[in-house]
Amino acid sequence: MLETLFVVAVMALFLWVAWQVFAIVGEMAEDRRHNPWPWWLLSLAWSPFAVMFILWLFFPVNVSN
Repeated sequence: MLETLFVVAVMALFLWVAWQVFAIVGEMAEDRRHNPWPWWLLSLAWSPFAVMFILWLFFPVNVSN
């Protein structure tokens, strides 16, 4: 029983971390006034960390007053 609870807790933690990573990608895209959907799909196909790096490197943040 305890092993089952441990596995469920680890799976929940993994899902939460994955959710947070994709939320960061979406926020980075929106900060650059891009639609986040293409970036999320690229994250699934390639790597979310690579997508974060591409957004950070090639697209400036749009600051509105």
